[in-house]
Formats: sequence, structure tokens, C-alpha cells
Amino acid sequence: MISLIVPIKAFTSAKTRLAAKFDADQRACLAQASAERVLRAVADCPAIDHRIAVVDSDAAAKMALYHGFEVLQRTDIYGQNAAVGAGFHRAMQRGATNVLTVSADVPLLRPRDIEELLKPKAPVLVMVSDREGLGTNALRLDPAIDMRLHFGPGSLALHRREAAELNLQVKVIDNPRVRIDMDVPEDIDALETSGPDGRRVLIEAGQLRADQVKDNIWMPRRSRSV
Repeated sequence: MISLIVPIKAFTSAKTRLAAKFDADQRACLAQASAERVLRAVADCPAIDHRIAVVDSDAAAKMALYHGFEVLQRTDIYGQNAAVGAGFHRAMQRGATNVLTVSADVPLLRPRDIEELLKPKAPVLVMVSDREGLGTNALRLDPAIDMRLHFGPGSLALHRREAAELNLQVKVIDNPRVRIDMDVPEDIDALETSGPDGRRVLIEAGQLRADQVKDNIWMPRRSRSV
């Protein structure tokens, strides 16, 4: 069974490194718009058998349930490593033999990008880096085994080291869409100049009502009034 985990931080506390470019409400709306796009891409990928969202807010939980995810809501987990680790553990409890994770802040993700992650043959660690080639925006671990996770600055090299200790081959895929995340202002510039879809992400974020995000409310797009 192939399981994919998406960790989603509470929108109101996400993207603090974008404070120089956006205020708190704008950052929350941007985080929500991105997460919803990622969930939709994963939900639309038929190659994935099981989907888990690890969340710490009611709004993210509701969004994930709407897109067909099993929700692991844990307010006691801090950071992406712990969230992904908890998701992998749950997936393996459910019988997963191949586990993946993608960050919630890669809004250009498409189903075919996920399918590309599944192509290299096991045993393997497959990754997509960030724009700088240092971080890890997507990761596949096949077979699904315990591996120490290092999401954050310099994680690509650290994950390579862990793979070597586990005798796993490493495949790093250069996918321009998945490499664009939203951590720092320069990432937003890259998103905006990436093409029409990148600019659409910013438009969608602008259409969200800040009061709904602030009050931990989520509703399907067709139900929103803007």
C-alpha cells in the first residue's frame, strides 16, 4: 500500500519568515490556499492508496477530511519532522509498504509530480529539493522503514546520509514546480514569475476572507462569499 502524508501547520501561525512581505492575515490566507492546492493534487492522484494529513487545527482537519484524507490531529506535535514521523508511523500501522510526504507549501504540485516520485525502483529514497537545492520539499521512502527525518535547512544532505546508513539508493528529482515553496520572500517572487498558475495561487489567497482564517474556519470553495 502506498501512503502519502501532508503535514499542515495551523494557518494563523504559519509562514512567519514572510513577515517582511505580508501581514499576519495575508500569511494565513497564503498558507491555507497552498495547503488546499496540495491536498487537492494528492486527492486527484490515483496512484496513492491512502492519504494522511497531520494537523494541529480544526480548519486544516476539516479541509483534509473534505479531500478524503485520514486526519491525525495532534496538538502535542511540534515541527515538520515530528509531524511527518507521526504520519509515517500511522501509515505503517495501516499497512503501508511505501510512504511519501510533500510539504503543504508547494502549491504548484500536480498529480503527475507525485507519480514521478513513484517511478524509481525500491529500495530507494526519492527526494525533491527546494529552489536552493538544500532543503527537502518532497520525500519517498520505499520500503517504509524507520528513518530519522531532518526537514529544515540542509535536510537534503542529512537525508542522503540517513539513506546511506540504511543501504538505500538515493534519487533526487529536479522538478521545478515542487521546488518552489513559500518560506521566504524570494520564494514568493519565484512563485509569481513561474507562470499563470503561480500567479493564480496568489489570487486565490487574496480571495480568502481573513476573518474566516483567523477564526479557524474553513469551507469548500463553492460555498465561499468573497
